[in-house]
Amino acid sequence: MLGCNGTLLSGVGITRNRCPLTYLSLMRLSALHSIVPAALLFAGVTAFAPPTPMLAGRGTAFHAHLVRADPAVNDTIASTPKSVRLWFSEPVELGLSRVRIVRVGGDTVKTSGLRHEGTAAATAALDLATPPTSPGTYVVTYRVVSRDGHPTSGSYSFVLKGSGAE
Repeated sequence: MLGCNGTLLSGVGITRNRCPLTYLSLMRLSALHSIVPAALLFAGVTAFAPPTPMLAGRGTAFHAHLVRADPAVNDTIASTPKSVRLWFSEPVELGLSRVRIVRVGGDTVKTSGLRHEGTAAATAALDLATPPTSPGTYVVTYRVVSRDGHPTSGSYSFVLKGSGAE
């Protein structure tokens, strides 16, 4: 191997004393040649590897997504509902969550506090303290926090055709 001044390097002492950068540069270069193939191999294997068993059961969804609602999403109902019930893909923390119902072009509908529907922790239900009597489109907006702390926000609408208790 040649040093920076063209002399043959035969020992560590000569390399350290005459041309310290060449020895370090060669070390970096040889390390780079062994790291790059290993990194590429790791990236290739992990990119096409199946999901780990821990994530396979849950999927990659760590948020509570709306699964079903009553009144249903984009539904048209003939009579005023007594409550709004939401079902989510995983349990929700009611103390950190909120649901609001607003008539388009109107006021917010007064509701009770959030509660779980029976013992189902993946639900959020609320009773309508003053059920809406005006026909029109109502928007339900929600922000729920799943038990693992991830928030999810969303909204949907339903149409009330007439009045009267359901």
